Amino acid sequence: MTYDSVLFDVDGVLLDFHSDHPTIYRQAVEATFGAFGVSPSDDDLNAFIAGATMDDMRRACARHDIDFARFWPEREENASALQSGMMDRGERVLYDDSSVLFDLVDHHDMGLVSSNQHATIEYMVERFDLTHLFEAVYGRDPTVQGFDRTKPETYYIEKAMNDLDVTDGLYVGDSACDVRAAHRAGLDSAFIRREHRNGYELPEEPTYEIESLTQLHDLPGVADSA
Repeated sequence: MTYDSVLFDVDGVLLDFHSDHPTIYRQAVEATFGAFGVSPSDDDLNAFIAGATMDDMRRACARHDIDFARFWPEREENASALQSGMMDRGERVLYDDSSVLFDLVDHHDMGLVSSNQHATIEYMVERFDLTHLFEAVYGRDPTVQGFDRTKPETYYIEKAMNDLDVTDGLYVGDSACDVRAAHRAGLDSAFIRREHRNGYELPEEPTYEIESLTQLHDLPGVADSA
């Protein structure tokens, strides 16, 4: 068996994990409230940090009579701008083992599927001159619906598979959501356990577990065509 495609998550897989990432999102939320003339409380800000629900976010906006449908795209734009700035300043760079992409592209169709903003992922691809490597690139649309469609939903993975015109393949990620989304979309999964995932437990067993992208060459279906 040979995979006809290899798809990648971005944050923590290709683009290095940064401990300030939650702070960046907090800054984006604060700036967005400011654009609506509101000085947010800690509770308002926490409603938008990882682990919060869409209902939490809506309630935070409702407390200040802010239309959530207007707030959300502004927040997405601010978050993307801040992350792009981190890349420009060298605060977020590609992992060294991302160089394996230049070998894989000769043998596999490749794509990116991230739950980060699409504008952020597009900027990363251009910033690090990766455009020629990926035939399908997807981050989330800057809408509430776009957020609802992120992993473990399969919407963006399936769009990438359609673009590549493939029916099977391998999805490389660093989270339980990545593993679940891959399997739900009919793909095998490779979980990369980087340093920031030490001790991280997976409720669903991935097809493979690796510690470096260079190990992709050793996997059945990837090695067969490399």
